[in-house]
Amino acid sequence: MNFFEVQDMFKQMHPGKQISFDFDEKCHRVHEVIYTDGIPNPMHHIENDKVKVSVQGQEPIYISIMPHRQCCTWDHMRNMILSKSSKP
Repeated sequence: MNFFEVQDMFKQMHPGKQISFDFDEKCHRVHEVIYTDGIPNPMHHIENDKVKVSVQGQEPIYISIMPHRQCCTWDHMRNMILSKSSKP
């Protein structure tokens, strides 16, 4: 299932409830930092193979999905890398 199919399925399963779909560190499969002429580009890619689904009144769950890419800024990517390198 892809990300959009998961959204549609949960909206049909839980009509009228608030549902959020998020990508956090547990969802990330690949971080792709892009450089041009030795300088980081303004935009980079994160590939996710899970999505965190939170349905109103229920604990969040992680659903496996086909790889889904999202763009992020260099500042966001740098902060993720720095936070991972500072963990023991």
